[in-house]
Amino acid sequence: MDDFADIEAAARHLPQPSIQELLRLRREAENSPPPLTTVPAPVHQRGGILRYHCPLACGWTHDENPGTELPGSLLLPADFTSADLSDALTSMAEVRHNNYRLRIEQAIADHFAERHPGR
Repeated sequence: MDDFADIEAAARHLPQPSIQELLRLRREAENSPPPLTTVPAPVHQRGGILRYHCPLACGWTHDENPGTELPGSLLLPADFTSADLSDALTSMAEVRHNNYRLRIEQAIADHFAERHPGR
């Protein structure tokens, strides 16, 4: 017995969009800016620099050097355990990652406001 027979039978009863509707949706998706939380994949440059390009391919770039940010203070209780150390390091990494992502998102948002207003 086919494990997917029920799913396939149910799918046959779903409304099917027309080719025109699919093409319209595709055009809308291609012409829409990415969500602000979407960070494009960087291009690696010499010296550890990560270069982010405009998602609309206009030629703008933003460079980041992730190795230059200081990690901050590591606060542990006097009788810390390995779990305390793990939690503290994880928390520091999350803060650094969020700050890094927010810097890139803000750079992209500023670029869009300047070069692609209304998009």
